[in-house]
Amino acid sequence: MEQAFEIILIKDISETKNNVYLIADKESKQSVIIDPACSISQISEIISKNELFLTGVLITHTHSDHIRSVDDLVNIYNCNVYVSKNESEYYFYTCNNIKRFEVGELINFGKTTVKCLLTPGHTFGSACFIFEGNIFTGDTLFIEGCGLCDPSGGSVISMYYSVCKIKNHVNDSTQVYPGHTYEALPGMAISYLKDNNIYYIIEDKDEFIEFRTRKNQTNLFDFK
Repeated sequence: MEQAFEIILIKDISETKNNVYLIADKESKQSVIIDPACSISQISEIISKNELFLTGVLITHTHSDHIRSVDDLVNIYNCNVYVSKNESEYYFYTCNNIKRFEVGELINFGKTTVKCLLTPGHTFGSACFIFEGNIFTGDTLFIEGCGLCDPSGGSVISMYYSVCKIKNHVNDSTQVYPGHTYEALPGMAISYLKDNNIYYIIEDKDEFIEFRTRKNQTNLFDFK
């Protein structure tokens, strides 16, 4: 069955090279944006070009590189901003039009429904967003690995359970759209991760924790 929405990738051109996703309901032209890391001009140009109505901002977590344009978007489009209650309260994050969601909450725009999945580990209140057949994972789960466990509220144990939670909520054909990609392109299927992402492959909790916290990792993104 054809999806009711279109996924538009906006590649942030700053140093952090974030993936920003604009999700447009095909019939109503209502749209939401996930982690608006890039400039307001980049985003506004694409919204205008596609004749979209921005109704919401979905935040996976509140690290500065993922929320750069939130305030500008609210000022221009008067859209709502959705962030997990745990994330907002733990890091004292607020903004105009904020909507704090809890586990399993649904967000609707047009004929499209988004399920909010709480996935702490990278930060205290990280979240993923599930659209039919697609999951937007922020910095919880990458195509190649998983995110760092921020000492300010993050937890490698929580990360393990969050990866397990994702496994329980998606099937092999689900496409993964993370906040950053390093080798593979966004939109790879879970079946690809099952063969190529060691953090998705590891089943044992202690093994996962030991590997994620191993010493002498050559750089932040040394997933293997």
